[in-house]
Amino acid sequence: MNIRQKKALQTKNKILTAALSLFNEKGFSNVTVDEIIEKTNSSKGAFYNHFKSKHDIFFEKFKEIDHFYLDELLPQLEKDAPANVKLKTFFKIEMEFIESEFGWDVTRSIYEAELNVERESFFLIPDRPLYQILKNLCEEGQEAGLFRTDITSEQMVTILARMIRGILYDWSISKGQYSLSSEQDLLFDVAIRGLTK
Repeated sequence: MNIRQKKALQTKNKILTAALSLFNEKGFSNVTVDEIIEKTNSSKGAFYNHFKSKHDIFFEKFKEIDHFYLDELLPQLEKDAPANVKLKTFFKIEMEFIESEFGWDVTRSIYEAELNVERESFFLIPDRPLYQILKNLCEEGQEAGLFRTDITSEQMVTILARMIRGILYDWSISKGQYSLSSEQDLLFDVAIRGLTK
């Protein structure tokens, strides 16, 4: 990476960080591109060189989350543990990460932005690493005779993904009044037991 590319990456990260901070402070819909530019002491050209819109900032953050799943979270799962234990561990680490790195208001802002019908929701992109990880764990559980086989691994992923979105939505509209990392334990335990034979 040359000096120019490094500088461009620094500018992009500065804009990303400032925008997320403003979204957290004021709410997504109350923040303008001009405010983000002012906070980062950059230009509109610099902003639009890296992001097509405010929504793209969330898209970039989602990509970071998916890298977190692959690079940080997956290695924490015990290779020899059964699939149900791996799933419980996965959800625990995922929810702790979202609670500590995003908070309820940024999460609420993400949901607000994702409800825009004029663009494809990042939540529904089928080849996200999140969904592939869940599918692999569900298939692993089926192959080991641990999980039921009257529903497909794809259906299991749909159920689990909807539960993830449900708890995050509820937590964000509840303004973080409960611990996400604690609440997820009961919710996903019930779900995983429902997948077992």
